[in-house]
Amino acid sequence: MSILIWILAAALIMFHMLARYSTRDFKQIFEKTVYMLAYSSKEVYCVKVVDGKVDNILMTKLIGNRPFSIGPGIFVDDNSIKLVLEKGNQMDYVEIPGGVLRREINSGHEKWFVTDKKGNVVLSNDNYANQPNWLLLENGNLLYTLAERLDDDHTLYYGKVVPWHFIFGLIGFIIIFLTGSNLLAASLKHQKEQIENMKASLRKIVEGKDLTENASEDLKELGNLVKKLRATVLKDKKSMEKLERQNEELLSTLEIEKETHDKAILNIYKTFGALIEEKVHAASLPIEKMMELALFIARELGISDKEELYALQIGMALHDIGILEENQNESTFHGKRHCLTGERYGKALKLSPLAIDIIKHHHETYNGTGFPDGLASEGISMRVRIASAVIAYFEEKYRVKNADPIEKMKKSKHFEPKVLSIMEKWLSK
Repeated sequence: MSILIWILAAALIMFHMLARYSTRDFKQIFEKTVYMLAYSSKEVYCVKVVDGKVDNILMTKLIGNRPFSIGPGIFVDDNSIKLVLEKGNQMDYVEIPGGVLRREINSGHEKWFVTDKKGNVVLSNDNYANQPNWLLLENGNLLYTLAERLDDDHTLYYGKVVPWHFIFGLIGFIIIFLTGSNLLAASLKHQKEQIENMKASLRKIVEGKDLTENASEDLKELGNLVKKLRATVLKDKKSMEKLERQNEELLSTLEIEKETHDKAILNIYKTFGALIEEKVHAASLPIEKMMELALFIARELGISDKEELYALQIGMALHDIGILEENQNESTFHGKRHCLTGERYGKALKLSPLAIDIIKHHHETYNGTGFPDGLASEGISMRVRIASAVIAYFEEKYRVKNADPIEKMKKSKHFEPKVLSIMEKWLSK
């Protein structure tokens, strides 16, 4: 019975993991769709914020001090998402009708809804008045619902369809397992009775008592029963080994799918970073080579954490994303503002805090003369020290056309000496 419980628990845990990944992916789709509609849709209500007011209504009364608000529409006839967009020195108040959002997010048979702090549903793709349970039965589909926080005030729930073949498969497995266990128990009981009879016969032989006429046949049957018992045990062992292999293969497949997803996202950010370079700068930097050098330096310094290395690549690709708000004026490139704007964009894209650290601080210097925060030496994370040196090297080489950037970088005292030494090692290869 304990084996059955472990197998069922493993199956349910794997389904929960798949549902958790789907919920996180849907959260990204939800947030990106909101910002896409806010920036480009003609069906949203959009008006400039003048003196902190919209149509003479204070912004604090519309959305408070939060980045966005969800609830009954103020300027639209529907529940809506309200947020403020900053475009240069201009602020726009945007209200996205719930119907527009529902139409853009094609969730199929799945259900989604957003609740406030009290658990009240403020937005959904169905007519929910109160927060549904974690298991829902909708139109013949069983939904498993998980939650992801949008902010301190709102939670996004996503209902993943539980395949009926998965449910019936589990039920069938339980029936087969229990039936097989009962049959095996009955068989073992019968075999035990026969063994006891054989032991009695052997005891009679030892004691010199008279044996039954079929005593020799009893001994032969005992040998056959032992063989059958061993075969049954071996068969059960092989079945368990097969289940364990299948479990390992499934976990391996999940890991491969996660790696494939991460690589796809990274390729998108690489392409985005390259487009930023081409659009803003006269001479664009080779993003791929920059990532290659940054990873080489990180590994030479003993950094092996996958999340750290992944964030380093994203930070390198999107380090100048803040320039998109600088009206393509390269003279403002070295100003503090594009670093802070990049930080805000990174948070809007839900990037890792490690990647946002690079985007915000890649102009900090080892001697403390950089910006935006004037950090120095150990006060700067190693990932930023690596990124700032790599970015500076390629800018000197491709934009300034400096034949020997390393020497200039050493004299400036702006960069971590260990990083420059490893960079020279890479360049000498």
